[in-house]
Amino acid sequence: MEKMETRNDYEFEKVCEQFMPMIYGLIRKWNLGMEKEEYIQTGRIALYEAWSRYDEQLGAFPAYAKSYVYGRIQQSLEKKERWNSRHVATEPFIMSETSLLIVGNEEELLVLQDWLSRTSLSPREKEWVRESLFYGSKSTEIAESRNVSVSTVKTWRKTALKKLRAENFDIMF
Repeated sequence: MEKMETRNDYEFEKVCEQFMPMIYGLIRKWNLGMEKEEYIQTGRIALYEAWSRYDEQLGAFPAYAKSYVYGRIQQSLEKKERWNSRHVATEPFIMSETSLLIVGNEEELLVLQDWLSRTSLSPREKEWVRESLFYGSKSTEIAESRNVSVSTVKTWRKTALKKLRAENFDIMF
């Protein structure tokens, strides 16, 4: 049985050598140079899966392999895009700057309330800005006080920041 696996591994190495230009071509086509190694590995894994699942009744192997690898790289791109659309990276500098927004006196509060009233945020999003940025409340505290889940408060935060960035309030956030 081991001899069969060794032969198959050797055969796959030949197939891999033959189809790597196709994988490199897909990476160039989609302009994935920054994450080239990740997508080369995704392509190799997909090629191996295509090779191990190939049935001659499905047609020629090159077409099957290209379709399989193309689909797997596309799935990987969509998964990464979905993750990026749901998560926002925040620089430590920005976090420290927003922590300085906690209101210290009534005059600051009036200025910030005026600014907040001019935004296009929903009432819930304004609530998050007020509680989190003005008073320094954590998501769990806001959720408890409003009788909602923490994930709901995080959604308020995500949409509020998205809208504020769209309105060019990037400087603060």
